[in-house]
Amino acid sequence: EAVGLAQQGEVRILVTTAPKPIDGIPSLKSEGYDAEFVNWRGFFAAPGISADQKAAYVKVLGDMYKTKEWEEVRAQNKWVNIYNPGNDFVKFLEKQESEIGSLMKELGFL
Repeated sequence: EAVGLAQQGEVRILVTTAPKPIDGIPSLKSEGYDAEFVNWRGFFAAPGISADQKAAYVKVLGDMYKTKEWEEVRAQNKWVNIYNPGNDFVKFLEKQESEIGSLMKELGFL
């Protein structure tokens, strides 16, 4: 989200928390720090939806993810190319909860 500010000269991006450098901006990992944080987005449904409803949502989001328009938006915003459909998203959320919860406790926020 800081890309626009950097392009306007308002800020200078020193490093990214993405897994790899982006457009010449080093990542924490490339600078020797074993740290990574991807600013992800997700779609959630209410508990109790049917398997058919879930499959329909997974399909439509998967189809959207493959479009040229989505790739243009993702590239323009320098978003990491990450997609975790269905149960992969649940596993991803569980991992995030474990990692971020531990970090929040270590930093004294929880």
